[in-house]
Amino acid sequence: MERSLEIAELLIAVSRLPEDRRRKRSAWYESQKEHWVGWLVHYNSSGAYGRTTTSGRDARFVYNHVVCPGLLSYLADAAGVSRRLVRQAKRIAAGEGTEMARAGAIRRIIPWETVQGALLENGYARFVA
Repeated sequence: MERSLEIAELLIAVSRLPEDRRRKRSAWYESQKEHWVGWLVHYNSSGAYGRTTTSGRDARFVYNHVVCPGLLSYLADAAGVSRRLVRQAKRIAAGEGTEMARAGAIRRIIPWETVQGALLENGYARFVA
């Protein structure tokens, strides 16, 4: 299996993605792109979510631990994952159930390897080291 992007490499990739539709601020971010950037910039600190800081984690770990379905569907869409899968992800994101359950369902249809492949193939990401 190809190595996963590092968190810093994912941050660079996300910063290159197209902006999603900005919404009236109901949280500290107005778009899912801003949400991703803010989350990744502070990933190795407690950040806005009071995380426990741990080193040695990569982008796969981050993706597999996101609880916000909107973050996952935005990333897949902006990265260029197939329209069919993105439509499924958006339906799940808008559906019933807890955020954790919906995020898990999205990851089952769009695993990290699919997102990373799209980021690399479409020129948003590259391995730095």
